[in-house]
Amino acid sequence: MLETNVKQGLDKAVEGEAVCLNYRSAGQADQPALLLIHGWGGSSRYFQAAMQRLSPAFYCLAPDLPGFGETPPLAVCDEATLSQCYSHRGLARLVGRWLKAQQVSQCDVIGHSYGAGVAIALAASQPVRVRRVVLSNFSTFRNERERRMVVFAHHVTSLLTSLRQWRIARSDAFARLLGARFFHKLPDLAVLREGLEDFWRMDPRAAEWTVRSSLGWETHDDLRALTQPVLLIHSHHDQIMPPRNAEYTARLPRSGRLVWLDRCGHLPMVECPDQFVAIVRDFLLQ
Repeated sequence: MLETNVKQGLDKAVEGEAVCLNYRSAGQADQPALLLIHGWGGSSRYFQAAMQRLSPAFYCLAPDLPGFGETPPLAVCDEATLSQCYSHRGLARLVGRWLKAQQVSQCDVIGHSYGAGVAIALAASQPVRVRRVVLSNFSTFRNERERRMVVFAHHVTSLLTSLRQWRIARSDAFARLLGARFFHKLPDLAVLREGLEDFWRMDPRAAEWTVRSSLGWETHDDLRALTQPVLLIHSHHDQIMPPRNAEYTARLPRSGRLVWLDRCGHLPMVECPDQFVAIVRDFLLQ
C-alpha cells in the first residue's frame, strides 16, 4: 500500500539554506532503492500509480522539489543564489544530500521532463551513488538556435502562472483545456483536477528560477559525461517536450537507448502506467 511520508528533519541545501522535502514512498527499505524526480509544475503525486506497480521490486522514493507539491520553496533572496540553487545541478546537490539523510547509498533514478535534468546532474556528479538512469519525456537542443527557441517557449509557458488569480483558472473547463496539452487521451476529471492543483500550488519564484536556471548547456554536457546505462522513454504524441530531438538525446550518453510510446502524451506514468512500468522494469532488472 502506498503511503505519503513528510520528512521532519532538515537537509542542508546550497549556501547553508535548509529545506524539508515532502516525499512519497512505496516498498520496503531493504529493497533496491529507486528515486523518482517529477517535472516542472508537478509533484511526486503523479508517480503514485507507477510506484505502486514498482514497489514489489524496489523501495521507491519520490520527493517534491523545493517550491513544488508540499515542499516549501528555498529561503533565499538574491538572484545569484536563486540561480545556483534552482539549477539542475543545484537541485541535484540538494537531492543528493537528502538521499544521504535517507541512508540511501545507491539507487536507480527516474527523471521526468524537467526532473530528467536533475536526474542527469545527480548521476553525473555522483556516479557511484546512481547506478542506472531512466529519462522520461525529455530531449535537449542540438544547437544555439534551438536552445533560444526552447528558452522562448519555456518563458511563454511560465506566463501561465500569472493566471492563477483568475476564477476560470480553477474551473473544470480550464483543467480540461490544460490537460489536452499533457495527455493524448484525457483521464478522469479527478486526475485533471489534481494536476491543476499541483500546477497552481507551484511557488512563483521556484517556477521562474527553475526555468531561468536550466536552459544552458550544462545538462547537455552532463548527459555526455554519464557512464551509467541510460534509457530514454519518449511519447510520439508528447506536446510539451517535442519528440523530434529524442533520438539525438539518446545518443549523447555513452550507453543510451530510446524506447517509444504510442498513443500517449507527456505523462506516461499517469496515462499508460502499465506500459511505462513494464519498460522501466525490463531496463532496471536486466
